[in-house]
Amino acid sequence: MKNYVEHANISVVDARKTIEFLVTAIPDWKVRGEGKVDDWFGRPIEWFHVGDEHSYIAISDGGEGNANHWTTHFTGVKHLGIVVPDVERVISRLAEIGYHLDHRGPEHPHRKNVYYLEDHGMQFEFIEYFSEDNRKRNDYTQ
Repeated sequence: MKNYVEHANISVVDARKTIEFLVTAIPDWKVRGEGKVDDWFGRPIEWFHVGDEHSYIAISDGGEGNANHWTTHFTGVKHLGIVVPDVERVISRLAEIGYHLDHRGPEHPHRKNVYYLEDHGMQFEFIEYFSEDNRKRNDYTQ
């Protein structure tokens, strides 16, 4: 079996807002599991697994404040990258619910990528590849 990332686990203040952001960007994703913990280190939380049958993002509420801005120097996750079939459709769907593009990645002949900040300041990258050839997809000389 090949190694792969199955999930990332994030904590936010309002899990439902992050879920709305993700399932709008990626309509094929859904809440595939959820639950409550009455005492998660002194407070109750709700958790959700949002994704498909292969991978997901574990999202729990109970966080405090916003994520560190991606341009600052901190230890932690800068962004989560998600491959999508059509970046422009993601931009359109997110605009319909009030999200604006943070920035685009550099132009490249074999991929297009865009970055968004969701309500808690967490950054997500959406990537569209124009080739199935991994050498082209992973070309960093452009």
